[in-house]
Amino acid sequence: MLKRMSDMPVGTIGFEAVGKVEDDDFEHAVEPVLRGEIAAGRKIRLLYLLGPGMREYEGDTLGEEMKFATRHPTSYERVAVVSDEDWLRPALRVLSVLVPGQLRAFPVAQLPAAREWLATTDGAGADAGS
Repeated sequence: MLKRMSDMPVGTIGFEAVGKVEDDDFEHAVEPVLRGEIAAGRKIRLLYLLGPGMREYEGDTLGEEMKFATRHPTSYERVAVVSDEDWLRPALRVLSVLVPGQLRAFPVAQLPAAREWLATTDGAGADAGS
């Protein structure tokens, strides 16, 4: 499941993958929140935590996220993906091309830095391969 994180900085949204992330989790948990942000005219500053609490991540879930992002590319300002999973790197590179906002990967140990990066407005560059 994708569970909304409550301890995020103002102006940011976070979701943590817990247990098994299934194909419809994005549609039910994340998409309504993102649609609300877009409808309110706010840019999306989003954190995904795919850490030790995640057991399995179904492939179609990532596809749904990418489809949504490509339908709303100008709505994203920053996306931080926090994970130690190597399989995510190629997908993040593709997503960074599809979404003109800034995308950055962080290891789980740098979760506080990911939150801080999302909240800043200094214009630091995108880095999908960090």
